[in-house]
Amino acid sequence: MIEEWKDGMAFPHLTSSVRIGSRVVKNRIVSPPHGTYYASNGMVTEQQIAYYAERAAGGVGMIVVGNMAAWGRSKTGGGQNYAFSPEAVEGHRKLAQAVQSHGSLLLAQLWDGGRQGSSRLSHLPLLSASPLPDPVVREIPKKIEASEIEDMISSFARSAALMEQAGWDGVELLAAQGYGLAQFVSPQMNHRHDEWGGSHENRARVVCEIVRRIRSVVSADFLVGVRINGDDMIAGGNTPSDAIITATLLEQTGGVSYLNVSGASNENYPLWIADMGHDTGLFVDAARAIKDAVSIPVIVATRIKDPLVAESILAQGYTDMVGMNRALIADPSMPAKVASGRLSQVRPCISCNQGCVGKTAQGGQMECTVNPRVGFEWSSTRGQVTRQTVVVVGGGPAGMQAAAACAERGADVVLFETRETLGGQIELASRTASRSEFRLLIEHLRRRLNALGVEVNLGATAAVDDLSAFDHVFLATGSRPWTTGFTTHRPDARAVPGHDLPHVVTSWEVFHATASVGNRVLVVEDDFQGHATTAAEYLAENGHDVTIVTRSTSVGLWSGAGQEFLYKRLRNARVELRPHTWIGTIRDKTVEAYDVFSGVPVELGSFDTVVLATGSAVDDTLYQQLGDDHRVVRIGDCLAPRRLDNAMWDGLHAADRLSAVGTALKLVTP
Repeated sequence: MIEEWKDGMAFPHLTSSVRIGSRVVKNRIVSPPHGTYYASNGMVTEQQIAYYAERAAGGVGMIVVGNMAAWGRSKTGGGQNYAFSPEAVEGHRKLAQAVQSHGSLLLAQLWDGGRQGSSRLSHLPLLSASPLPDPVVREIPKKIEASEIEDMISSFARSAALMEQAGWDGVELLAAQGYGLAQFVSPQMNHRHDEWGGSHENRARVVCEIVRRIRSVVSADFLVGVRINGDDMIAGGNTPSDAIITATLLEQTGGVSYLNVSGASNENYPLWIADMGHDTGLFVDAARAIKDAVSIPVIVATRIKDPLVAESILAQGYTDMVGMNRALIADPSMPAKVASGRLSQVRPCISCNQGCVGKTAQGGQMECTVNPRVGFEWSSTRGQVTRQTVVVVGGGPAGMQAAAACAERGADVVLFETRETLGGQIELASRTASRSEFRLLIEHLRRRLNALGVEVNLGATAAVDDLSAFDHVFLATGSRPWTTGFTTHRPDARAVPGHDLPHVVTSWEVFHATASVGNRVLVVEDDFQGHATTAAEYLAENGHDVTIVTRSTSVGLWSGAGQEFLYKRLRNARVELRPHTWIGTIRDKTVEAYDVFSGVPVELGSFDTVVLATGSAVDDTLYQQLGDDHRVVRIGDCLAPRRLDNAMWDGLHAADRLSAVGTALKLVTP
């Protein structure tokens, strides 16, 4: 992917304009709907305006703002925008002006969750086509009645009219991914026998009726798009053939401006936000079939983050536009860089799902691992600094990011890395197939360091004397895995008996010396950074027979929303998973294990190698040697062993220290 990103490459299809209805979109790149949760009490905030304005300034052709509640029953919380509220119009107007001033179209995704929600805030039952619980939420909804359907349809129309009043270019109905409207369309979720269920035409009726009702209250120039599933990818759901029928019915209303094709359902969430373990362009084939069946423009989304891939999709005529959501989160200036022949400068999305879906799934605001500025665009950016020298010790993600950020501010930067390669822990993890896209971030940062003139010293261990001449010292020396098997499950025991036997290794050693690992391997997991499962996948890929034990109720809790994907990979690789199980003593070929709840012994069999992944300790040897030195700042795992997004955040904000000092210097310098 990124190795092929060269400057001067042409993208004649991606950068060409396209007509949707009466509107002309300046290029074929779409920022598809996604929940940022930057709103406050349903109202637009300066934070939200800054986020979308930066993407518009970066050159994207069309932005669809996601997750906007279309009626009162659609509300999930204050961080979600309210399209149905007249009080929100003024904020919507400011957002439209900020985006449209850069030549981008702005549309609102009108959203209703149906059974994919919670009654905890409203104390009202969820409403759905049928009283069937969502397989993830599991709350049983109330079957929506005819009068409530009418209220919903009317509310969608009122919301669209309010968005036009606020100056937006259009709306997009969410009838995909198992949300409210999709629950009507799906034969698996809709068991009704009235005019809203049964035949495909009846199941799609509510979406078609909303389109007609919206068209009756907005101008002819106002765009009305619909996001549909190209494939539900669940048993009993809509297939690609069914999707063509839905698309045809929507086109026949005469009111649909375009179709936005994605796929999947909450049953396989978050497949429409697929991580790096999945193929690119999951729904391109389905979108292509839909485009062949209709005459209105078609957009496709999901894991299309490489401009070369996007150009190929368009060049082959598969779709009219491409949704590149996470690519635009990672680098809002990607369209401008592509158009001006600066492809090598694009910051790649690595589909790690830590900062975006990972944060919002936990109830937080959206962030981005590779772009720590996401969500903070509204805050002031510190200016350039001069006459300051910086040394960074450590070439992992925190160190590389710090070196680049300081060089971008104008500092002279030198970086030392003990190993012969950059990337630190994520370079090790990238050797596992499902984590391979970590290499994209390493290569991007390497390119930035080279372009910024950072002096990079590989295979060089920095000593105290090497640091004496610099104004600022950033220590990114990382961490070292514990070798004792210590766990907070047994904080009274400082080490597991047998941890020092020769066949006991750490998760890092798995990558450094795979040949020395025996055939049958026990991986002992008690970490929240994914060391254990990544090592287990790597070993399984290389032919080892792997078992994972964890004291937790399930393996890989670190993976959050992506845990189902992780489990599928592990089980397909025949990795045995033993949750709520821990080890007492490691012996030559066996381990004593027990159930953490009952204490009953558990028989695991024999093992050639035991891999410990129970946490890490900071590598602060150099920090201790430097003593009380005001120049020194620790970042990344050297400060505390955490995750990649924390390391990137530390690295970016290391440069803030330079600006603060630079300001002070200006005050005292004649």
